[in-house]
Amino acid sequence: MKKVIRQFLFAFGFLTIIPGLGKIAAQPEDTGKSTIYYPVVGITIGLFLYPISLFKGLTPLTISVIMCVFILFFSRALHADGLIDTIDGFLSGKKKKDEILPVMRDSRLGAIGFIFAFSLYLVKICLFYEILTGESDGFPFYLAAVPALSRGGVALTGYVFPCADGQKGLGKAFISSIGFKQAIISFLLMGIISFSRTNLYSLLCAPLVSLFWILWGLICRRKIGGMTGDTFGAGIELSEVFSLIVMYIIFL
Repeated sequence: MKKVIRQFLFAFGFLTIIPGLGKIAAQPEDTGKSTIYYPVVGITIGLFLYPISLFKGLTPLTISVIMCVFILFFSRALHADGLIDTIDGFLSGKKKKDEILPVMRDSRLGAIGFIFAFSLYLVKICLFYEILTGESDGFPFYLAAVPALSRGGVALTGYVFPCADGQKGLGKAFISSIGFKQAIISFLLMGIISFSRTNLYSLLCAPLVSLFWILWGLICRRKIGGMTGDTFGAGIELSEVFSLIVMYIIFL
């Protein structure tokens, strides 16, 4: 029971800015095993979008921007950093793994990564706007499932794909400690959270986002031999936009 609580709290402390939880004394294997709770962290983030949608006197566009910024800050911009580093490396023109990884580790902000991230967040804001204005019954609660879907794919990808060459310490322990249990339960949670009794097509959400994560894992393995913390962060940001597209198609 102590392990379960520790891993649960670690998932929240690692993925969010909730104070105190990040100080949990976790074991190296807890980092990967905690991915089983990533969809729970995601739905928690998603539910915060509801009170944001109730802000009076604001246009849907402004609310969409606030939602996007909220998710960024609530997650400490952790995944945004991984997105920028990953795109800098993958689109740097380097072809060999040992040339791409140093670019990803470079702490300097690359122009390619910044432009890509900026463009991606513009697309995310537009999708928020389209969904909010497309619904006539107020806040669409299926929107809250988007962060859960995007974070739920981490366990599956970490289980299927190896750690990239040269990864050591917590990064290697994170991926090596993700097992079948984390992958399957995380997937089931994605399905439960995104399911809507009024729309049976919602059953497709979890499989489609999982497929997106598998494709992303294949790209990472081809580029650098596997997954890293940065590629997981990039995957969360990319799959969040993909999840919004899926929700838009299914529910609107």
